[in-house]
Amino acid sequence: MPEGSTKPARTKRHARDQLGPTLAALFRHGQELQARQQDWNALLSLEAQERTWLVDWHGGVLQVLVESGVWLSWIRRHQKQICQRWNARYPEQRVERIEASVRPWHPRVAAPRVPASTAITGPAPAALRELAATTEGPLRGALERLIRTLDQAGTDTKDSTKEKGARSGAA
Repeated sequence: MPEGSTKPARTKRHARDQLGPTLAALFRHGQELQARQQDWNALLSLEAQERTWLVDWHGGVLQVLVESGVWLSWIRRHQKQICQRWNARYPEQRVERIEASVRPWHPRVAAPRVPASTAITGPAPAALRELAATTEGPLRGALERLIRTLDQAGTDTKDSTKEKGARSGAA
C-alpha cells in the first residue's frame, strides 16, 4: 500500500487516542446516535421525523427532544406503539417508556425583525399611471386602486377610502 493511503487512518486513530477515554466514548456514542437517529425516524410518521430527535436510550427509557408541546403530546399518545417498534428492532435494549422534552429555546436566535413602516407620500408616479393605462383586466383595476391610494396619501386628509365612503354615505 502507498504510504499516503494509510496516513489519514493512522492520523485519525492517533488523534482519537490522544483525546482520552472520555472523549473517545463520547465520539463513539455520537456515531451510534447518528445511526440510531435513522432507525428512530423509521419508527415515526413523516411529520414526526422532522420534529423529534433521539437523544439517548438507557435503562429502559428513550430520551427524545421535540420541537414543541404539540409534539410532546403526540409522543405521549404514540408511546406504546413506538416502544413496541423499538423493542422489535432492538430486543437487546428494550424500552418501556419515552421521556420527551421540548428542545430549549436559544435566545441567540432572534425573532425576525419587523420591517419599519414606510412613509407613503403622493401623488402616484407617472410611470405607474402609464402602466395602469396600458394594462388590461383585473391587474388594471388593482393598479388604479393603488394610484388612488397613493394620490390620497399626498393630500392633507389622511382618511382612508373606507372612511371617505362612510362619510359620503352618511351625507
